[in-house]
Amino acid sequence: MELDGLLVNVLEAGYIGSTEAVTPAHRALAAAAVLPAGFRRKVVLGRLTAAWVYGCAPPEAKVTVLLDHRYRATSQGRCRSVRIHEVSLGASDTVGMAGVPVTSPLRTALDIAVHAPDEDAVPALLALSSVPALKCPLGYIRQTLQLRPRMPGKAKALERVDSALAQRGGEAPP
Repeated sequence: MELDGLLVNVLEAGYIGSTEAVTPAHRALAAAAVLPAGFRRKVVLGRLTAAWVYGCAPPEAKVTVLLDHRYRATSQGRCRSVRIHEVSLGASDTVGMAGVPVTSPLRTALDIAVHAPDEDAVPALLALSSVPALKCPLGYIRQTLQLRPRMPGKAKALERVDSALAQRGGEAPP
């Protein structure tokens, strides 16, 4: 049906009709479908996968999920298309997208600034900050990073945000 132009692939086995626009809800559902069934309710789509859900990054080879440290990590079986990171998640760190938990835009931006590969971080930060509905401007991301005491990777994250600010045309603060 995809070859006939009737369906559009969202991710792996996730498809929608070719007359529909792919939305963040479609992307969230497609990413969740990749996860083992018993594992879905324990994890949150995060980092570059969450940026992809918001339409701000290309899809990754593996779906990145965050597992709150209070849950026990169990074997995911033969599912090799998932990357798991054990983290601390607060109440405001997640949002629901078509019933799928996804990191909030701000948490996504902070995680990308700290953890994403250099070649992906700045473009994703620029894209996230360019969508007014996400309410995540670069200055706000930078200020939030600065307010975090003793955060591993903070200096590199601030460099990435400053690089994004410079590319946007705004002066990076000293």
